[in-house]
Amino acid sequence: MAKAYAESQHYVCERCGNRSFVGTGKPPRFIVHHRVHLTPENVKDDNVVYGWDNLELLCIYCHNAVHGQGLDREVLFDDEGQPVGLINHNTISKTK
Repeated sequence: MAKAYAESQHYVCERCGNRSFVGTGKPPRFIVHHRVHLTPENVKDDNVVYGWDNLELLCIYCHNAVHGQGLDREVLFDDEGQPVGLINHNTISKTK
């Protein structure tokens, strides 16, 4: 499902249009983000989990900004897009 959605968006970040990673020297990485975040209460709701109206293709930088918004933290992901930790920029420590 995530790959099909990413292909439907032509691998263009829906927030920055791929401007976030230009000049970083790193290959672009994308995450299919749920606009309404998944919770134990809604994880069985197919419209929330699988509905394309609830999905948004984001580059890793925009995705980190969404999840760290106002919290001075950054979510770290592995090459498959799985979360692997957080960086709290207030304390500069990595937690898993």
